[in-house]
Amino acid sequence: MNEKRERGRTIAALMAGTTAPIESEEAQEARSRERRLARLAWAMERSDALQRAIKAADAAWMALVAPYSDRDEDEEMPELDPPPEQEALDAIFAEINAVLDHDRWPAHLYWSY
Repeated sequence: MNEKRERGRTIAALMAGTTAPIESEEAQEARSRERRLARLAWAMERSDALQRAIKAADAAWMALVAPYSDRDEDEEMPELDPPPEQEALDAIFAEINAVLDHDRWPAHLYWSY
């Protein structure tokens, strides 16, 4: 019976145009768990990096606007270019938003079957 099921899977795979070997359910579950753990590790690392980048960007902005702290409220604040720390923060946000909004993960977190 098991051999017949395996043969049916092989035929279905061949008809679908795939040449990848068919894994057992246990092997598929193990690979799926490995993938989820890798993505979770990435998300945790990005979360830590986000917190560090927020602190760095905040400090950079504070240093950038510090010379203007004693200005009159009626004085217009000059246009300031964002510090490099803001660019780093924006890049991390872009990575996270690509995952959240479009399920687009970094390349190393994709696997082929």
